[in-house]
Amino acid sequence: MLIYCSNVSEFRVCALANLTHTVANENRVAPWASLIPFSPSRLVTWLLLLIGVVLRLRVYSNGRSLWFDETLLALNIIHRSTAGLFRPLDYYQGAPLGFLFLLKLATKIGGNGEFALRAMPLLAGLLSLFIFWRVAELNLSPRAVPLAVALFALSPTLIHFSSEAKQYSSDVAVTLLLLWAATKFVGSSLTTSSLFSLSLLGAAAIWFSHPATFILAAIAATLLGSALLERNRTLLWQVLSVAAIWSASFLLCYFVSLRLLASNQALLNYWRDSFPPHPLASLRGFHWLADAARKLFDEPAGLVDFLGLALFVAGSLALIRRDRKLAGFLLIPIGITFLASLLARYPFGGRLLLFLVPILLMVIAEGVVWLSARFGRWSPALEIALMIALLFKPVSADIQELVHPNRGEDIKLAIRYIQAHQLPGDVWFIYHLARYQYWYYDELYQLSPATLRIGKDCGTDTACYTADLDQLRGNRRVWILFSHIWIGDGIEEEDMSVQHLDSVGKRLDRFSAHGARAYLYDLSAAPPTPAH
Repeated sequence: MLIYCSNVSEFRVCALANLTHTVANENRVAPWASLIPFSPSRLVTWLLLLIGVVLRLRVYSNGRSLWFDETLLALNIIHRSTAGLFRPLDYYQGAPLGFLFLLKLATKIGGNGEFALRAMPLLAGLLSLFIFWRVAELNLSPRAVPLAVALFALSPTLIHFSSEAKQYSSDVAVTLLLLWAATKFVGSSLTTSSLFSLSLLGAAAIWFSHPATFILAAIAATLLGSALLERNRTLLWQVLSVAAIWSASFLLCYFVSLRLLASNQALLNYWRDSFPPHPLASLRGFHWLADAARKLFDEPAGLVDFLGLALFVAGSLALIRRDRKLAGFLLIPIGITFLASLLARYPFGGRLLLFLVPILLMVIAEGVVWLSARFGRWSPALEIALMIALLFKPVSADIQELVHPNRGEDIKLAIRYIQAHQLPGDVWFIYHLARYQYWYYDELYQLSPATLRIGKDCGTDTACYTADLDQLRGNRRVWILFSHIWIGDGIEEEDMSVQHLDSVGKRLDRFSAHGARAYLYDLSAAPPTPAH
């Protein structure tokens, strides 16, 4: 439908109205729309980005203790030189060399505290917000962009990992940077300069993010398929040349770092439930696939699982119908990651899939717009209903975090309590799984108690645990420090230990923090005489 212009003086207004009407019908944003900084959609998007920044800074600033996994990596960073990071990490840890170097640089600048160790993940999390916005604008229909930004900005898992001293937040940032670079070249010729930039970016990304390999493989496969279908020899040779540089970088990284990590049996055993069973085409395999799909949208995506999965399928269909090349960039990484898991090379589960979350959220947002558009006059109501259903869970989690911040395993509060109440000659006993956190804070706070004992890891042998605690008897004041407490195999190690200590001594004090406890016991009663 065209708007009639009655005279020349009205021509510009009419032409603008006609252009707006045509663009709206095609579900596209007019080029001049981006020049209006305070259009409702853009204003909402900027507000969401600001909220995302505030939420990430809020979690970073709460100063919670490093938890078990963070301290394992932190001890490697603190105790090694920069050159020493090339060697296999202690405590069964693995992280990209580039990320390790950045963490080491952060500690040289800001010290060994939690804020310095979490600074790089925070920076990656903040940058990801704005890169995600740009990638969403390049790949999604305009109506889907604000919802995608909302899902990303408010995602509890993305917010949490932006303040954890691990590589998962930077994995997200690298994924988005590679998707942005690849999408920029769609529909445009690859010049020598752009080929060099894309080659260099991909080659460097492999050293800063392990799953960057999956993203690059998906980009190369998509562009290669496009070149073959179009019979474009120029593009074919360009893609092959770029892929060759990426492959060379990967092979070098593999022999320097990944080779030893891939053969680490302890890590493989830890993640064994995240590898598909063999044969996959079996009842057990079907159950594993269904459970893996459910968990992917529940955690790490942080959504209602069945709703997220349904809208992801709808969004995938919409993207494939609209632009197969863009769909390849977004969908093929998931397939390649699963293939790597099938080959027992990368776990398909938990925080290791955080890098896929921005892809999932973009496709889901597109699914909301595509699905609601199929319902005619009910389209606006359905779109709003789906948006509310999607955002309810993450928003609820964000509000909970603001009201009651998650302190994780807050062992430093228990340590400070012991410091404030200890007397000369007090004995410290550290629960075996808390030893890594203790070692980190021992150096940070210069604790150096007069007498220190580290508990034994006795597995499921309760007699071993009680015998280890009996070594403390005869001391008038003994502090028992717990964190990262094991519950499983029919045993709760803190409860078992406390029950035994209550039976052989007198409890003088107790301090409780989130995920950590400190007990003070008088164990001066004479130990039992050994039976002859």
